[in-house]
Amino acid sequence: MTTEVGPGLDGVIATTTEVMWLDPSSGSLTYRGEPVEALAAAGRSFEEVAYLLIVGSMPEQDPLAFSAFRDQLRSSRTLPADVVALIHSFDPTTHPTRQLRAGISALGCHELSVDDDLTGARHWRELRIVGQMAAVVAEVAAHGAGRASPAVRDDTSLAVSVLTSLDGDEPEPADARLLDLLWVLYAAHGIDAPTFTSMVVASCLADPYFNLVAGLSALRGPRQGGASEGVLEQLAAMESPAEAEALVRRILEAGRPVAGFGHRVYRMPDPRVVILRRELAAVAKRKGRPEVFEAARAIETAATAALAPRGVFVNINFYAAPIFALLGAAPALGPCLFAVGRTAGLVALVREAMDTIRLVRPLSRYIGPHERRLTAPRRS
Repeated sequence: MTTEVGPGLDGVIATTTEVMWLDPSSGSLTYRGEPVEALAAAGRSFEEVAYLLIVGSMPEQDPLAFSAFRDQLRSSRTLPADVVALIHSFDPTTHPTRQLRAGISALGCHELSVDDDLTGARHWRELRIVGQMAAVVAEVAAHGAGRASPAVRDDTSLAVSVLTSLDGDEPEPADARLLDLLWVLYAAHGIDAPTFTSMVVASCLADPYFNLVAGLSALRGPRQGGASEGVLEQLAAMESPAEAEALVRRILEAGRPVAGFGHRVYRMPDPRVVILRRELAAVAKRKGRPEVFEAARAIETAATAALAPRGVFVNINFYAAPIFALLGAAPALGPCLFAVGRTAGLVALVREAMDTIRLVRPLSRYIGPHERRLTAPRRS
């Protein structure tokens, strides 16, 4: 018995989960029943939210367990020398996502010996991969800036270590809080392409490093994490906010999408945008770059006027991209920073599914020519 579905698996429920809920009708996003807006308003750190997603409880419910979890994440940031050397062997202009993918793959060679079971069950339990993702991103950022490997201190958060790698200096507390907020908002968002790709790989009982490499490959494209680079290109193409309407019109007349607009689930503005719009205004003012917010707001207004009648609205990448840039990240690092946050939800969903997951094996409907019978070759 088969059920045909639309392109891109539209409307298909692929799994059940207690990790998170994304309501397409209201835009509500909750992690283990906690509204993401409430987590953001409370100033929850990424490490706290990662614990909530993966373990299933708030840190204050078991402070000792949370402390052990956080220590595991932070202590995992010391990378093998061979992995560091591999990253620094690349031309610094190599796209950061390619370096990140290679670094995570190389980590799997160091973390898993020939005697380990192929599922990497111990590594799914220990969760080193979450801290390692942040560490590899920090290493890639430092290499791209021409600096030596960043120092690792177990008393600093993942956000502080990544921001330190961007310019070599320890960040202001406000900047660390802002990166934590971005990661909290990016941590989980349903069965998006990177998460679903990872779950397909997990259904083969592959280890976490195979899993994350697959997820990173799905994250790379301009329809996912790569959208942040397009947002910054749009902002750079405009000399003043007054040009926003003309810029949007040129983009649409050329048949191209407005970067940072559109979503496969939402038919409304992404609710996370409300938070990030306010944060961009604040950080742009604090860093003496108010024109960044003014330009983004102008493009959002112009694009919304043109696209809302078509059911296309602004998404999280539109405001996350300029925030990443104001925090010191090069445009191409945007997808890597996205990846650190999304790793928490991806790991949580895969770990939850591991006990019951079946090998993903859909059918296809053949629409090619009818069966052809081979004929004997003509003899001369």
